[in-house]
Amino acid sequence: MLQKSYTTLLLIALIFCRCAEKSPSQTKQTPGEFTLLTYNVAGLPQSISPSNPEKNIPLISPKLNKFDITLVQEDFVYHKELKSKANHLYQSQTQIDCSPHFVTDGLNRFSKFPFGKLYRKAWETCSNEKGNDCLAAKGFTLAKTEIAPKVFIDIYNLHLDSGGSPNDTEARRSQVAQLLKAIRTYSFGNAVIIAGDLNLNTTHRPNDVEIFKTLLTGAGLTDVCRSLSCGTELVDRVLFRNGNSLALRAVSWGLDENFVDELGQNLSDHSAVNVRFRWKKRDMQVRTSTPLEK
Repeated sequence: MLQKSYTTLLLIALIFCRCAEKSPSQTKQTPGEFTLLTYNVAGLPQSISPSNPEKNIPLISPKLNKFDITLVQEDFVYHKELKSKANHLYQSQTQIDCSPHFVTDGLNRFSKFPFGKLYRKAWETCSNEKGNDCLAAKGFTLAKTEIAPKVFIDIYNLHLDSGGSPNDTEARRSQVAQLLKAIRTYSFGNAVIIAGDLNLNTTHRPNDVEIFKTLLTGAGLTDVCRSLSCGTELVDRVLFRNGNSLALRAVSWGLDENFVDELGQNLSDHSAVNVRFRWKKRDMQVRTSTPLEK
């Protein structure tokens, strides 16, 4: 009788252990957080910059260390100074060949997370009507970023054409179409973050409202500012979407007030927009293959 009871208890224990091994709680992924900054640093040559880059860019450099990922625009001619005090382990190299343009795309990134090959794509259409945008090799960059072991996000940094003329508007419309095509090609099924200087004035330009809507709906994106009711919309934006195997949530949006000099003057003619994201792996993972992995 004692032997039979012992055998029964042993069977119950084995069943319990097997059930525990298959329990969903054993396969849950630990969620995480990271911060992201997008900042147009106004790094045009000193004589034509709306800011004072020779003085301000070195001051910007150490302030970048506060953020896990920093995406900068207009990093044209002072990249050495911008990276001088940045401690991020992973940093993009400034564009080497920008021909036939006069200056580079100005798009660089600083990251505490490793990222793969950085793809640089120039806009196929630009306008010189307002702002002389075609003088720079403006466009977008893309890199698959590993924010945790085997947890990837496709992160885009971009700078659209400026100006409010009809030609400027049509250039931005074409550039958004080019970007959407790239997202469909490279980031199908993947979690995506897009940040940068979009130059889309959704407060005063009705055509920009339409273009922005096309970008959001065309790639299934959420604007962080709108989702968190941040108030006045800027041209500097952060957009995101979930992937098949990763859920993203923006938990804060803000303008970092530390990017000022000793007199309290802004270090750029743009605001430093920072966002805090939370991420969580999804239980059901769908494997996707993109050209970035080839």
